[in-house]
Amino acid sequence: MFERVKMAAVEELKLSRDVILGEVLISFVGRYSVTIENYRGILIYDDSTVKLQAKNCKLQIYGRRLHIDYYNYEEMRITGQILRLEFGD
Repeated sequence: MFERVKMAAVEELKLSRDVILGEVLISFVGRYSVTIENYRGILIYDDSTVKLQAKNCKLQIYGRRLHIDYYNYEEMRITGQILRLEFGD
C-alpha cells in the first residue's frame, strides 16, 4: 500500500524516481565507462563480469578488462570494454 502511495506521489508531483524510490541510476560514457548510483552492494567482480545488488533488482555488466575505478556509499565507476548490461531479479 505504501509503495503505491509513493509511486502516485512521484508521478503526480513529477519527482525524480531515483531520489524518492531509490532506483538505480546508470550513466554511460561511450562503451568504455559507466557510473552507477544507488547500488547496495557488489556481488561478483572480475575482469569480465560485475554484478551489483540495487534496491529493486540485480544489475550485471559484461565486458573485457573491466575495472572498478572507484566506489563509495553512493556511486561507482566501472571502466573497460563494456559489451552489455542486464537487469535481473
